[in-house]
Amino acid sequence: MGHWSKLSLDLLNAIDDYLVLYADKVRIRSICMAWNSYLPKLPNHQVKQFPWLLHPLDNNSEASHALFNPIDEKLYAIYLPEVHGKIFKGSSYGWVASVEDINSSSPTDIYLINPITRARITLPPRTEFADVVQYRPDEVGEEFIVRMDYDNEPNDVHGYDSDAEGYVDEHIASLYIASLNLTTKIVLSSAPCDECAVVAIYGHALQLAWCRFNDKEWTHIYAGLCNFMDILFHKGKLYALTMFGKLFMFENIGTDLDTKVTEIALNVAMPKTRCAHLAECSDGSLIVVLRYLENDKIAPKRYMVRTIGFKVYKFDSLGSSWFEVNNIGDDILFLGLNSSRAIASRGLKGYKGNHIYFSDEDTNDSPNADENERFYSDVGVFNLKDRILESLPGLHNKAIWPRPIWINVD
Repeated sequence: MGHWSKLSLDLLNAIDDYLVLYADKVRIRSICMAWNSYLPKLPNHQVKQFPWLLHPLDNNSEASHALFNPIDEKLYAIYLPEVHGKIFKGSSYGWVASVEDINSSSPTDIYLINPITRARITLPPRTEFADVVQYRPDEVGEEFIVRMDYDNEPNDVHGYDSDAEGYVDEHIASLYIASLNLTTKIVLSSAPCDECAVVAIYGHALQLAWCRFNDKEWTHIYAGLCNFMDILFHKGKLYALTMFGKLFMFENIGTDLDTKVTEIALNVAMPKTRCAHLAECSDGSLIVVLRYLENDKIAPKRYMVRTIGFKVYKFDSLGSSWFEVNNIGDDILFLGLNSSRAIASRGLKGYKGNHIYFSDEDTNDSPNADENERFYSDVGVFNLKDRILESLPGLHNKAIWPRPIWINVD
């Protein structure tokens, strides 16, 4: 008998026609690239747009990951060796941004991977950011000499001293530190195409850089700004939020035109944990979501960074100010390392409107850490109206690596 990937097209199509659940249709396309290319593209209906949670499995089975579907509260195992040992750094338009494990043969590489098709796009490596002065792969434990360029230091918890001269520092960083800490988040401006821009928060100063596919290096965005904690493409422009409550809009990212930057007044007090998200509602409006955390020690050397609540702010265009809301209608927010967007739940069984489905943002656990020393994953559902937080049905928080991430199953 031939290999199962050589199954006749008639039989494969008959199996696909027999499947009723959308989840099963996703699973059959994820078995191998041949089947995914043979079978017709899934219809562009509303369910397809709802994010699923890409979740590593902690067993020894052939399937290394699973897709968690909040509608039926089940994990669907997928064979995805392309992300084994990699650290997730973001997801946009069905593609996951990941960096290599330090033990791989190419530890500075950065990829975009589609979990369904298993296609991969190579981005410029970590050595090609502006903060890397020198990369010395033979200097074990001291592989990187990196530049910390703080052009604007925060003068208090609310903003920047625009007159500060700043300072520049060069220091040695190990490959381990570079892999875990020196790339924080990666987002796309669109589904992959020639015009698509990829933007990263990077370096100890948490600055911004962008590239296009086939670029050899990353282009630094606007010297003088740092400490960014979230980024989002919204209506063709890049919005970036700092941990000190500054919000900036960048135009012409990914083009040959000069980058334009505008600061948007944000009258919102940031939480002490410095955790917040930019997100887009289903009506196309931009919102800022503050996330409140606690660090619980649940056993010796075992911790859990636990979300305890959220606050949502919308922009009042008439008053030119931001105001808190406790009701986002039938929208559902999916927050985490993904490009955070809300989706209308009207008429869809299994999802509840005015809720936030959240996953981890902390990616800095090591793949080599002892299980007892890892942080527990922080995933759950928050009811904005009643201010009640619950665990994600069918999914239990535990120490896993890498952290799960929301993706659109496109």
